[in-house]
Amino acid sequence: MKLRKPVPLEQRLVYVQVVEGLLQHGLNGRVTPRLKQRLRQVGVDLDRPLLPAYPVPLWTHCLSIIVDEAYPGIPREEAFRRLAETHVQGYGRTVIGRAVFGVMRLLGPRRLVLRIPQTLRATDNYTEVELLERGPTTYEMKMNSVVEPPGYVESLFESLLRVGGAESPKVSRIHVDPGTPSTTYQLTWAER
Repeated sequence: MKLRKPVPLEQRLVYVQVVEGLLQHGLNGRVTPRLKQRLRQVGVDLDRPLLPAYPVPLWTHCLSIIVDEAYPGIPREEAFRRLAETHVQGYGRTVIGRAVFGVMRLLGPRRLVLRIPQTLRATDNYTEVELLERGPTTYEMKMNSVVEPPGYVESLFESLLRVGGAESPKVSRIHVDPGTPSTTYQLTWAER
């Protein structure tokens, strides 16, 4: 699998519906004054309308702040896993997310996986995905980025597979190439 040259880090943006999904819907009622203040200090002001897009390094920093504030005392990987589940649930409550999730529920797990490249292109300006089928319920997914928070991406895609009706979804990071940069994941689920 060969992905096109990635968008430079300083030009990578995450779109508003992703930010809205987590901060306004997923964490609804759990955004403390301290969390709000810390996010404002780095450039995300929840007392103003959200911007159309945010730089990825800023958004990644925000995810770390949210984990620190919303999941204190929980091991970091588990906290990022919980955050990803919350994020997917919140995204499903946005206008765009409700439409996307409605389609995902109809598709089922296999067709949902096949649509991941298009789905992710609607969330940011840089993500590209290549899929390789390894079996009826097993795919390799290569992304043109390396997402650092441990467990976050794995839990994010497991949650999306659940939306599509997958039983016992499991996503594992199987290869990281920081030079490219790219990450390959294995996505599996149980047959019904």
